[in-house]
Amino acid sequence: MSALDTTKQLHVKSFFAASIPEAMELARRELGPDALLLNARQAPPEARHLGECEVVFGGAPESIAAPAATASDDGVGSLRQQVDEIRVLLSRMAAAPAYARSRLEIVEQALMDAGVEPILARDIDDCVRQRAGKRGVLEIGKPRSIPDYDPKTLIAETQAEIESRFEVQPELGRVTAFVGPPGSGKTSALVKLAIRQGLALGRPVRLISIDTQRIGAAEQLKTYATILGVPFQAVESTAALEIAIDAAPSNAMLLIDTPGYSATLLQDLGGDLAGFLSRRQDIDTQLVLTASMRAEDLTVTAERFAVFRPSKLLFTRLDETSSFAAMFCQAVRQQKPLSFYCHGQSIPEDLEPASKKRIVESLVRQLPEALVAVA
Repeated sequence: MSALDTTKQLHVKSFFAASIPEAMELARRELGPDALLLNARQAPPEARHLGECEVVFGGAPESIAAPAATASDDGVGSLRQQVDEIRVLLSRMAAAPAYARSRLEIVEQALMDAGVEPILARDIDDCVRQRAGKRGVLEIGKPRSIPDYDPKTLIAETQAEIESRFEVQPELGRVTAFVGPPGSGKTSALVKLAIRQGLALGRPVRLISIDTQRIGAAEQLKTYATILGVPFQAVESTAALEIAIDAAPSNAMLLIDTPGYSATLLQDLGGDLAGFLSRRQDIDTQLVLTASMRAEDLTVTAERFAVFRPSKLLFTRLDETSSFAAMFCQAVRQQKPLSFYCHGQSIPEDLEPASKKRIVESLVRQLPEALVAVA
């Protein structure tokens, strides 16, 4: 067990232990019977190493300073009664879902259950309550509690706050390059977009491959180009790529397939292409990521491909995950709009313009149930 002094000026102190009763016993021994219980909850992730549970006590300076040994018998009896009452309450709370234990953090917990990063979930929770106008500023040391507004308001404000955190731009530039790790689905996404955003709209399309790393990669795209009846060109250098781009008709849509760089290959071979794409302001570079990838891996991958200066994020394999939290977190973290979603292998059917609706619905799916649990 350990203690952490959180707000000396307000004489508020948090105590951490393996269980809430243990943390309360630690607080009783140190602060005495006059300290006031302010909050009891599971410890936040950043303090979990101190103990699984946290209790927050506060009081006047003299009550905090007074050792427990000087307490009168009446004071000890009062504290014991308070502890017994809280134990009964905790036993009832233990049977409820985790998100029902922390009543004001209902939005935060529901978002975390959906896969949103804890810090982002807490920030959204705070902003939702500010939107509702109940508590514009949280008072330090005060217990967090759900405002008295109806569930529909809470859900609506949560949806609005999530929507405000990211943008969508389902569009391509006249020249668009697709970059990303191996197996992210760049080639399939490119072909789908060639059909839906090019040929279906009557626009002339040209396919270019600079993927010389994988055996047969250029041949695969060439086969698709033959099926679609569009021009195809394979290039082996950025100099040749520049010539191909500049020689294309001004009304043609150019879609460029690039190698799937691993971390090592990107460092060894990707610098030239990254420098070229980042310099050409007329090229819309889009980073292709898989929605089923772990949030931590997505972050590492996105940071690795930042050298290409992508303007948008395109996600594939939406059919392999039930939560779009990782997509949402990356859009917020990278501050880049989402362009398109790919959700299967069918060409071109399994493609759709990015929208906020699917992500928001995925993140708030558990909120109505959570509100019923605390009603």
